[in-house]
Amino acid sequence: MVTSDYLKDARVVVVGAGAIGSALAYRLAQAGALVTTVERRFAGAGTTGATFAYLNGVDKPPRPYHRLSVLGIRDQEDLADEIGGDWVHVTGGLHWADAADAAHATGLARTMRQLLEWGARVDRLTPAQVTAELEPDLRIDPDRVADVYHVDRAGWLDPVAMAHGTMSAAVRRYGARLVHAEVVALRRSDDMIEAVVFDDGTELGADIVIDAAGPDAARVAALAGVALPVQRTPGVLIVTGPAPVRLGRVAYAGEVHLRPDGGARLMIQWDALDTDVLDGSVLALDHPRIDEAMARARAVVPGLAGIEPEAVRIGIRPVPKDGYPLVGFDTTVANLYHVVTHSGITLAARLAALVTEELTGGDVTPLEPYRPARFAGSAGAAGTAGTAATPPVRGE
Repeated sequence: MVTSDYLKDARVVVVGAGAIGSALAYRLAQAGALVTTVERRFAGAGTTGATFAYLNGVDKPPRPYHRLSVLGIRDQEDLADEIGGDWVHVTGGLHWADAADAAHATGLARTMRQLLEWGARVDRLTPAQVTAELEPDLRIDPDRVADVYHVDRAGWLDPVAMAHGTMSAAVRRYGARLVHAEVVALRRSDDMIEAVVFDDGTELGADIVIDAAGPDAARVAALAGVALPVQRTPGVLIVTGPAPVRLGRVAYAGEVHLRPDGGARLMIQWDALDTDVLDGSVLALDHPRIDEAMARARAVVPGLAGIEPEAVRIGIRPVPKDGYPLVGFDTTVANLYHVVTHSGITLAARLAALVTEELTGGDVTPLEPYRPARFAGSAGAAGTAGTAATPPVRGE
């Protein structure tokens, strides 16, 4: 193990043990820092455990952001191999649009052309090819769908297994600590945080505080007097009961999206469900909109006939004001470091490596477009969470 003189014995407090916080804890502890991660429940218990977890670089312009995402998939594979985890499944992603939705079909074709220009492997297939050669349990109507695009470097992740496995490895191998608590205050002296205060009154001294709290990131930043321009957006997922279906790839089937979820279960996402919930609310299994989502899924996967939903998960995505990651030291609090993105599953391992590289004095040019300073002086930075339009959220 190679450690960093700069980070050796530095007291780093990571707030949040989701995909990003766990990966940060592992890489920073590996580099020699004294890492304490603070999480209310268990690693992956928050939004990480309620995400579609699509590993992808689809519809993520401009090209540097696409490249960051593609490298993020590779880094997730490398991290799992290093730890000995089996939670990464880079089996590809299928995308198609109903010909009746001309705007979607045109936009999808444009996105796929862009991916090809950027060097991605994208195969254009017929519905018959997909069901004969790749996914026999799918139904894709050739009268409604002309082209199906197979994106080679895409897949899905078992997010709780990733967060727990990575956090556990940080503790076992490199002496990191996981503290189950809530951060209720950040005690400052001038422009520095001196200590992190927990809900039981305990104070923990810190040289660097990393805010990786996902949808809670703005609340944590506010404890240091910082208004973080992050919007909280709900995402609804349905998990089916065990089904006689073999699905190996993520399927973006027009409006409804599906992926394997282990134990012969499928996970279903339908964007229309997101508009039916408020932050923190719950949709019951027998809600009419859940029935409608299941009907749409059964039209694509006939093997779901007679299979009922087993669970509904609601995650709150953290979406920075302009839709892109927010990574770097705060502009007003010298030792407060933000790592917030709605693409946490795809980017977690990559960002952990880059943040560790930055804190050890390396080249982190890929992070420059995502610095908090880009919001300095803007209304979003000075006020509360932003509500501006954002790029598409690709199921993470």
